[in-house]
Amino acid sequence: MYQSGTYVIYGIQGVCRVVGTEVQRVNRKKTEYLVLEPIEKAESRFYVPTQNPAALEKLRPVLSRDEMAEILSSSAVRADCWIPEENLRKQRYRELVSGGERLSILQMLCSLYRHREEQLSAGRKFHQCDDNFLRDAERLLCMEVALVMDMSNEEARAYLRQQLK
Repeated sequence: MYQSGTYVIYGIQGVCRVVGTEVQRVNRKKTEYLVLEPIEKAESRFYVPTQNPAALEKLRPVLSRDEMAEILSSSAVRADCWIPEENLRKQRYRELVSGGERLSILQMLCSLYRHREEQLSAGRKFHQCDDNFLRDAERLLCMEVALVMDMSNEEARAYLRQQLK
């Protein structure tokens, strides 16, 4: 179990600080929860039932500085995962963002950066849904990069873009 004060990634919510555990009575049954505080909204709290494997699967430890640098410099990140068929792309990218597997999200982000450049240089528009996926993926990854690399979100976004080009 995660210790109080540590940072985790919680699904699409992003980076959260573990506040501790709390037992609450729900439907006359005592349930233990892991209490998370998102770093973007410190006034919010997420309660993750510790006896629910599906809920706990959404938790991942934050990478170390070295692990982050290693994954960003990996050639696997630059693998093209562009899906030409829009509906299939939307479905797959939705799964990737909610699944939270960093390498896949980084590959998706790299593909979206590439496709956006291709579209703009050809004088075409970048689809709004692709832009939304790009923003969501960047937001999730920038939170973690900012925390791990001790940067502001803007610096993390610039660093991430530079590393993925």
